[in-house]
Amino acid sequence: EPTTKPLGRQHWAGVVDSVGASTLAAAISQTMYRGAVASTGVAGGGELSTTVFPFILRGVRLLGVDSTLPWNIDGYPTDVERWRLWRDERLRIWDELACTLSPTAISAIHSHTICLDDVYESSHAILKGEVAGRVVVDVNKRSGA
Repeated sequence: EPTTKPLGRQHWAGVVDSVGASTLAAAISQTMYRGAVASTGVAGGGELSTTVFPFILRGVRLLGVDSTLPWNIDGYPTDVERWRLWRDERLRIWDELACTLSPTAISAIHSHTICLDDVYESSHAILKGEVAGRVVVDVNKRSGA
């Protein structure tokens, strides 16, 4: 179980969290002075139980990442031109990452690859904190294929 201290030891300059809930709260509490935490998912839950201390004492920034680029949801701009600008921005970022991150750097954070059929089973280990790094889901492969 991740720490529940409002201010933990400073471990991270930056964090990308896809789990949410207590994992996100722990990441925030362990982020270094003026660091940033990007929240990209809620695999462990959507609640966030923390204090304002990391934000006001360390200047930690919490950034929400819209990973879906939706179109027709409440609060999302219906202006087609703005949607295109945001899509183009995402494409530029992906292009920059493709040029900046070497295959060696990417492989350093790669844990393993699973097929689509193994997602449910693998999610238990991820939620228990037994997996470090990125798990790639190959949607083109099925178990036993």
